[in-house]
Amino acid sequence: MLNQLAFFTVFAVFNMVGLHEYMLLIKKDNDKHLPLYFYFAGIMVYAIVGLSGLGIIDIRSNALIFVILFVQIIADMLNKRTGSDWKIISQKITGIIYISLPLGLMNSLFYFGGVDKVRISLILGLFILTWTSDVMAYLTGSLFGKHKLFERISPKKTWEGSIGGLLFALVAAFILSIFFTDISLIRWLVIAVVIVISGTLGDLAESLLKRNAGVKDSGKIFPGHGGVLDRLDAVIFATPMVFVTINLF
Repeated sequence: MLNQLAFFTVFAVFNMVGLHEYMLLIKKDNDKHLPLYFYFAGIMVYAIVGLSGLGIIDIRSNALIFVILFVQIIADMLNKRTGSDWKIISQKITGIIYISLPLGLMNSLFYFGGVDKVRISLILGLFILTWTSDVMAYLTGSLFGKHKLFERISPKKTWEGSIGGLLFALVAAFILSIFFTDISLIRWLVIAVVIVISGTLGDLAESLLKRNAGVKDSGKIFPGHGGVLDRLDAVIFATPMVFVTINLF
C-alpha cells in the first residue's frame, strides 16, 4: 500500500494464482488441459481494469474487455476438448468476471476522490472491515449461533454470527473514521454494511464453488488458510460494491 504500482503487481500475482485455483476447481476429470489463452485473457482483463483505475491508461480502454471475452469464447469453441460444451465455455468466462474484474477494480480504490490524490483509506478500510466481520462472525456464531444462514451451502454460518460480524464491523468503521477523516463517519458506516452483506455473499459463493468441486480449500498457498480464493472470497464480492457505493451514492 506504500505504492500503487507495487499493489498492482502483488494483486496481479494473486489474480494469476486465483485463476489457476478456479480452473482446478471447475475442470472435468477427462479434461487435463489447462488452456493458456484463459490465463492470458484473465491477465489482460486485470491489467486493463487495474491500470485504468490507477490513471495510467485511458479509462476508455475498458471497452477492450468485451473483445477479450468474445475472443475467449471463440478460442474455446475452436478447442477440440471443450468446444462442444457451452457449460465449460461459460465457466471460464465466469472465472474472469468473478476474479480478474474485481481484483483489477481494487486498484481504483487508490484514487477515490480523483486521480490527483492517492489515498489508501479505502483499500485499508476494505480489508480491515472484511477481516473484522469475518473474525467476529466466526466467534459470535460459535458462541451464540442457532439459526442457520444458508445451510444448503454453508452449514456452519448462522444469522447470529452474521449480525455479530456486522455490529463489530460498524465499531471498526467508527474507529476508521477517526483516523481517516477524508471519508465521513456516515460513509464509513454505509461502507461497513455494504462490505458485510456483499462479503458474506462472496463467502457463500466460494463455498458453493468448493462444494461443487468436492474440496475443502481452493488451494494451499497459505498454510492453514487455504488458497487465494479462500482468503479473498469476501473481498472479491465487496470491492465492486464499495466502488459503486462510493462513486454513485
